[in-house]
Amino acid sequence: MIFLTIFLSLLSASLIYNQSFIYGLFFLIINIFLLIKENNKKLCVISFISFALFILLLLIKSYLIDVNLNYYVVIERKESYAIIFNGFKSFYLDLEKNSTLDSFDIIKISSPSLKELNFTLLESGFDFKSYLFSKSVDYQINYEKIEEVFNFPLSFYFLKKNFLDTIKDPLYQNFLSGFLFSSLNYDLKETFLIKDLQIITLFSQTGIYLNFVLYGLKKIFELKIDEKKASILSFLIFLPFLFINITRFTTIKIISFYIFNFINKNYLNKKFNRLEIISILGSIFIFLSSRIIYQAGFYISFLIYFYLYLTSSKFYELKTIEKKIATQILLTLIVIPFNISFNNSFNILSIIFMMILLPFSKVMFVISLLTFLFLPPVIIEWLINVVYRIIYALDSLKINIFLPSFNEIIMIIYFLFLTLFLYFYEVNYKKRYQQICFIFLFLMALYITPIENCLTYEVSFINVGQGDSTLIRDRNKTYLIDTGGLTYTDLATNNLIPFFKKNRIYSIDAVILTHYDFDHYGALESLKENFSIKDIYDYNNFNEFKNKYDLKIENLNNYIETWTDENNRSLVLHLDLNNEYFLFMGDASKDIEKNIIEDYKNLKVDYLKVSHHGSSSATSLDFLKSISPKEAIISVGKNNFYGHPNKEVLKNLEICNIKIRRTDLEGTITYKFI
Repeated sequence: MIFLTIFLSLLSASLIYNQSFIYGLFFLIINIFLLIKENNKKLCVISFISFALFILLLLIKSYLIDVNLNYYVVIERKESYAIIFNGFKSFYLDLEKNSTLDSFDIIKISSPSLKELNFTLLESGFDFKSYLFSKSVDYQINYEKIEEVFNFPLSFYFLKKNFLDTIKDPLYQNFLSGFLFSSLNYDLKETFLIKDLQIITLFSQTGIYLNFVLYGLKKIFELKIDEKKASILSFLIFLPFLFINITRFTTIKIISFYIFNFINKNYLNKKFNRLEIISILGSIFIFLSSRIIYQAGFYISFLIYFYLYLTSSKFYELKTIEKKIATQILLTLIVIPFNISFNNSFNILSIIFMMILLPFSKVMFVISLLTFLFLPPVIIEWLINVVYRIIYALDSLKINIFLPSFNEIIMIIYFLFLTLFLYFYEVNYKKRYQQICFIFLFLMALYITPIENCLTYEVSFINVGQGDSTLIRDRNKTYLIDTGGLTYTDLATNNLIPFFKKNRIYSIDAVILTHYDFDHYGALESLKENFSIKDIYDYNNFNEFKNKYDLKIENLNNYIETWTDENNRSLVLHLDLNNEYFLFMGDASKDIEKNIIEDYKNLKVDYLKVSHHGSSSATSLDFLKSISPKEAIISVGKNNFYGHPNKEVLKNLEICNIKIRRTDLEGTITYKFI
């Protein structure tokens, strides 16, 4: 109990210190409940001291950002950056394309200076700043010169890179990168489908493959030698590959648990039970890096360890096949809320699919590993093709349920229900766990059902960077004005579709393109390939849209045919959504604004989507005074090349007392009406 209470104290202290107050208070309450139940004053004192001292340690550590230290060790190397450590804190370091730095190299930085982390974050995109936060990185280091003081003998990053470069097909290369090194390119359609089927989280974050190989080798050696020697030999044989991935927490966790279990069994006479081992190692990990609790590899793994411990006696009574099925169902139930948070969808067949794929994928991992060592890639390429045929077949069934990510409260409720269900299952209280199961399924059905969509209207200016894309939802009817378009990422699969999923949108009734600049239509082709779109309209056939749909939307640019300039050919759309009035300007210039002022004297506008991302070519003072909107929305990319929005445009909006809202500062901007 002492180790568990220390673990909960450190966990709650770290969460509260890092401002995750709801989770922090939850684990603090659990700890207090357990202490009251134990009624042990000594435990209470230990728990309080652990909590207070760790908070104090974190406060002291926060003041130890000493950039005057010139020497750093590279603790993680990626393609374009590295994470470096100076003995007190970790920092982000931009790398040049030809940099030879690798993990565990020691470098000297001349004239280092700190800079706030500043990365573009698009709607539903990868939050790189949060990722770095989980790695205890708060600042970027700028430098005049880097000098390599010591090069570690093994080159981990380049060893992996050189191997992957030998695989020419992007599909096979990406698959092997994901299997062996947990690094995937989500821009590939095939990877997008895997993500949609929710199988990545379980495989990449828990270390199932690594455990399988490690303990598989042990079982093989036990046929010839005793268990102790077999444990040592299997570990030494597999250690080189583990060492290649040593910068991953999953690998560190696997090594730590394996060594601790070995010592506990062979030298401590099983002094510690499984829960104590989990608590001891968890406490050590948190003590060494308080923000490790935000890494998926940490929280998913420790939840799995805890629930396997909770069900260990009941599962032990099951037959081999029943035990495997029960364990697989339990693992799936644990990762479901995280899969929903990552993907905003749940595939109904994912449990069955994972039960089939998990044994098969273990074999694939072994073959991938042998391919990395010496096998020709022919075998693994054949297996990859088999897997993707299955994935395509499942995807064609279209049995995904779309839903928003679990917030902190819903996540806690989910795992409370799971814990109570498993507890009553473990003590064989059948009536109680059946009741809990019924209530849980009822609440999940309520959460899944898109009731809100039937009762509300919504306009969302989606954060697509330097571009335009706006979703209009008239209860269960959905319309998309423009798709955005970026050359460096697939906006459709990485940003638009996840946004639709989290809003429980299964299809788009109509896409309306204002005009044919890439930043307004560039994501259309990918969107058509990967999502259901019923109709597409532009300035050539917009009248057909008006005749088919009931949405009160009108094009105010009556002079499209007189212009050759694409911006001035933009549809200018006026929307009446339940007596809330929106004006979408596309990229129309001041000339079009003059036409609108003349043609529509009493135009009602509550919300203005500013033309051309706030360019000086539009949004004149006369136009703003004429339409008098309450708020103006500027869809613009962070730190964009064009310098949008223009200072004159911002000044005009301020003169007219119009509230300014920007997607580069706020992210996606949504207006919702009942």
